Amino acid sequence: MSGCKRLKMTDAAWQERMDKLLTNYEPGRNLEPFEELVTDCTTISSWDEFQDWCSPFKKGGCFRGQRDATWHLDSSLYRKVYRRWSYQTDSISSESLELLNPNENERELLQEFQRAAHHHYPALPALDQVVDWLAMMQHHGAPTRMLDWTRSPYVALYFAMQEGTANEAALWAIDLKWLRERSNELLRQHDKDCPEHSNPDAMAEYVNRILLKPDNPLVIAAASPKQLNERMLIQQGELLCNLQHESAFSTVLLGMLIHPEIVTRQVVSKVIITRERRLEFLEELRLMNIHEASLFPGLDGFARSLGVNLDIAVANQIEDRKEAFKAYLRSKAVRT
Repeated sequence: MSGCKRLKMTDAAWQERMDKLLTNYEPGRNLEPFEELVTDCTTISSWDEFQDWCSPFKKGGCFRGQRDATWHLDSSLYRKVYRRWSYQTDSISSESLELLNPNENERELLQEFQRAAHHHYPALPALDQVVDWLAMMQHHGAPTRMLDWTRSPYVALYFAMQEGTANEAALWAIDLKWLRERSNELLRQHDKDCPEHSNPDAMAEYVNRILLKPDNPLVIAAASPKQLNERMLIQQGELLCNLQHESAFSTVLLGMLIHPEIVTRQVVSKVIITRERRLEFLEELRLMNIHEASLFPGLDGFARSLGVNLDIAVANQIEDRKEAFKAYLRSKAVRT
């Protein structure tokens, strides 16, 4: 795909990739086929290319920026409990890579957080409002099954570009309307009491009610807390949630693309974004009032925003030095 420079995947190209995936599909090997299916045939290196890529998802989509393109769509809880361990003695050698008690560990974390949160918050959700509790835990950096997304491609771009590392970054997009409809379809197949997706309040309450059940179907669902914190409002945040611990986020999403029927258009996209124009992107975003201080209200966010401002200032100063040096060389040539 590296030689391709097409910014929008046609339905025919999507179907061609889907046919290839289904021909070679192995249930035990999901991550590589999923990445091959959804990764667009371009590496974004300009503002216009970024706008072109995100435009099909701007209405009804959600986005995620990751500062390292090699990272997968794994929740913080999944990364904590999906571990490799080994055991060796003189006579026994064993190694395993497995999920270590995700349901039990999640419940223990939730209970510990609920026991301590009243020391820091005067008003708390009811104990049975699981989505609100997990959203609060996510907000403060505790491991949860939630993945942070945003309805703004520009906010996602900021999170992909905010740090000046050497690695390529990645942007993800999902057609949120499709996701809601497909997740509702699969949940209604599993449970006749699941409400229609056309009733968003009832659907949100249903997801809240079943979230901790161990026998949920393989579904990625939008999980909306009743009370959005200030940061989620400012960042236009969306929380996507894997309802089944036993499979990775990408594996479940791939299953939703092919079951109960094959999706015939691109509804999930990943694109690689280079860092050669990082400061240019950040300056464009700053003109839109998207920066650390606006996305993270308070003194901490403002202080972190000064680091990006310094990056931009230093880059401009370097360009000024280059221009001054070129002018010096020209004047020296004239004198000689």
